[in-house]
Amino acid sequence: MPVPPTPRISVHPPLQEPPNLKSVTRIDKWLPIYLRQNGLSLRSLSLSLLEAAIRRKNVHWPLLIARYLRGKDVLDVGCGRSLYGVTFLFAGAKSYTGVDPTLDLDSNVIKDSSGLHGRFEASPWTPRRLMDRLPGLAYISGLTSDLPPGSTFDVLAMHNVTEHLMEIDQTFAEFAKLIRPGGRIVFRHPNYYSWGGHHLHPRTLDEIIDDDPRQTPYMDWEHLRDRPDWPEKIALKQNRIRLGDLRELVARHFDIELWQSERSSKIEGAERLTPEILASHPDFTEEEMLTQAILCVARKPTGHALEHWEHEAIGSMKQ
Repeated sequence: MPVPPTPRISVHPPLQEPPNLKSVTRIDKWLPIYLRQNGLSLRSLSLSLLEAAIRRKNVHWPLLIARYLRGKDVLDVGCGRSLYGVTFLFAGAKSYTGVDPTLDLDSNVIKDSSGLHGRFEASPWTPRRLMDRLPGLAYISGLTSDLPPGSTFDVLAMHNVTEHLMEIDQTFAEFAKLIRPGGRIVFRHPNYYSWGGHHLHPRTLDEIIDDDPRQTPYMDWEHLRDRPDWPEKIALKQNRIRLGDLRELVARHFDIELWQSERSSKIEGAERLTPEILASHPDFTEEEMLTQAILCVARKPTGHALEHWEHEAIGSMKQ
């Protein structure tokens, strides 16, 4: 088995919840104050575009990681259909490139994340219209391999994407090549081993249907058991990587600066973990089963450190 290099960790302050921008009431009044306090500017963004992003709750993720975006060229892998590109620029990114194989550049259907699970709806905007409107914003319908040759970025961001990377070891090695020395990978990783980590119903307590046999295989951590008949959404679309293995993988290519656990809430099933359920899964800890997601920030080494890191990584992969 490959032995990863010893992780090197420099601790960054925890990421804090960003300001609440859900309200668009009198945006013309509070926005100048917010911009001044956070060292931001509207640049070429219009109030109507920003208002649309706020209404659809497409602001939380870029504002949460804003400290890593300002003045940077950002690649958003698995960007999805949303107005997040708008708020990445609003958060201070120098440029934004969104890549997603499901993206239709001429579709006006985007995600509204204002509800608990979100929904898709029609809008006045398509990715192509946004690119025409906003300098520094680009979308690619495809994979990172479809980027122009030689493309590199200061920041590679992913929000709820890593659990779907089925060749995750190879993919992270490719990500490392796309990030400039000293640049960062920043991602939120949903934990498969949490109560609703299977991405099927029930995902939250409000979706429980009593005595529904369709939900039985996924209730109360039953999805932690190995089964030969898992549906495609689990068997083919989720890598089910353990959190410790993910951390080791990141450490092969980057210096981890922040590894922040997000604990499951009551509605996400946290209070359903009993001593009996915990005892029935001896290979898992309570911490892993109650971790909803991981927020990770990791930096690509520079100079001699980069050469040493690459040598270690290549050596470990050959063992």
